[in-house]
Amino acid sequence: MTQKYTGMRKGISLVEMVIAIVLFAALAAIGLKYAKSYLNTDLQAKKARVAALTDQANQLVQAYTIYKTETGLEPATMGDLNGTSGILTAIPTRITEMSTTGWELNTSTGAAGTGVAFQMKIDLNGTVAGTKSDEEYCAVFNREFNTSRELNTTDGQLYGSQTDINATVTEFGNFFCYSSAANENWIMVIVP
Repeated sequence: MTQKYTGMRKGISLVEMVIAIVLFAALAAIGLKYAKSYLNTDLQAKKARVAALTDQANQLVQAYTIYKTETGLEPATMGDLNGTSGILTAIPTRITEMSTTGWELNTSTGAAGTGVAFQMKIDLNGTVAGTKSDEEYCAVFNREFNTSRELNTTDGQLYGSQTDINATVTEFGNFFCYSSAANENWIMVIVP
């Protein structure tokens, strides 16, 4: 005798299980795509390097102020800040992902006030066509001091010139990134 079908069954079929797995995999792939763009680790790494660079710049400005107060003179070179004066134990090292040269002392910026600045050339990708990492560092640095600035950049983007330095100081204060030419980006910290 055959059993009568009552419309109820136990468990799920293999086909239903495969469909469920495929749907979960599709949802996970879509979620991962959006999570990766939301959690942009490359941008976060750039922000961390810019924060370190800003800290270095503050150290240099403070060392400059102490040197000038103690000696009554302006430092002529970076070595004056850590030489016999002993103000700094060492000049802050370059951030290897951003610059090949590190910090420089510029005593003739043309800026109102002291005209003295510490600057660093952001030059690791400046000579490689189609890269924009240097410009991204400039955008992140400028955004730290003027939050209305966009982080979207293009390769070779200009960030104002050194001839417009006083207008740039008005917009950002004494910390800003500018371009002397396409793919020539400089972090400048003017000593007040």
